[in-house]
Amino acid sequence: MTQATRPAFINCERCGAEKAVGRSGPIPTYCSAACRAATKYARSKEDGRYDAALAAARQRTADRRAANARPCPFCGAPMANPRSKRCGAAECRRAAYAEWMREWQHAYKAEHGHWYHRRYAAQQREYDRRRYRERPHWRVSYPAMGSLVDARRRARVEAASGMEAVVPAEVYARDGWICRLCWLPIDPEIAWPSPMSASMDHIIPLSRGGLHSMINVQSAHLSCNSSKGDHLAVERIKL
Repeated sequence: MTQATRPAFINCERCGAEKAVGRSGPIPTYCSAACRAATKYARSKEDGRYDAALAAARQRTADRRAANARPCPFCGAPMANPRSKRCGAAECRRAAYAEWMREWQHAYKAEHGHWYHRRYAAQQREYDRRRYRERPHWRVSYPAMGSLVDARRRARVEAASGMEAVVPAEVYARDGWICRLCWLPIDPEIAWPSPMSASMDHIIPLSRGGLHSMINVQSAHLSCNSSKGDHLAVERIKL
């Protein structure tokens, strides 16, 4: 009985590349593990095994998400991820941040005996009065420019307004008197034009096509609103 001759080289069945054969062990069919996996993948696609396994995996994922789903504590929408604390809606994110800030404020008051901003409110108001006396607001120095700015903004607001009325007091109450740009409290007693006074910021600026609606406005300090300008919040972080 003659022993089969062991070849020194083989040609890959997939790509045709030449591969050296060792002195022992099984004779390879493919030149690499990548060619072996690609051939296995192509055969599974042809006979339908890949599609069946993918459909079964997707069904198991859907069943697991349905079993672990729980409602969002703010809007009641089902959340597939059991570790999520809220859904991805913009209103729910705002409500979650506002609730977190209120809890932090109450914890700070319980520890120090006063709200976080109350400690500096009197000093801030005195500084704002002195600064306003030394350097008046730009509207006082340039009244004509203020009229042009107001007219242009009124035109943008009218063009972006819908059927919904936007009331600043309702926006401040909805956001819990928290600045949505720096996440610090807004003192209702501080009046305009103090930099720490309350103002209404458009999340998507009107100059970029944003709407003048309740879902597109948020509470902000006047200084934070001015520093943001016509940028988005993400762009403001990058500046």
